Amino acid sequence: MTIFATPARAVYSLAALAALAACGGSETSEPNTRPATDAEAACLRDVAEMAGTTDVTLMGNSLTADGILVQIGVGPDRAKWSCLARSDGSTSEIMSTTDEGAM
Repeated sequence: MTIFATPARAVYSLAALAALAACGGSETSEPNTRPATDAEAACLRDVAEMAGTTDVTLMGNSLTADGILVQIGVGPDRAKWSCLARSDGSTSEIMSTTDEGAM
């Protein structure tokens, strides 16, 4: 018994599964190699300004009820920072999570 009616549907289904697997937030500490979204770029910009360095790396993100929580590595040791990006392009709650102190 064949699960897929046509080979094209099988290819489409596998491509859809691969796309779904790639979606969602990342909880890893490895830098992302894809281009940053507008929300992530806003957080990268604002964290760089707050931290006083341009050495910032996108580490991951997760969707929250208030927006997108973006995790950023700062400096050569990739000190952990976070930032909340909203759909209107604003950011808030920028803080160093390494020191647990709000900036």
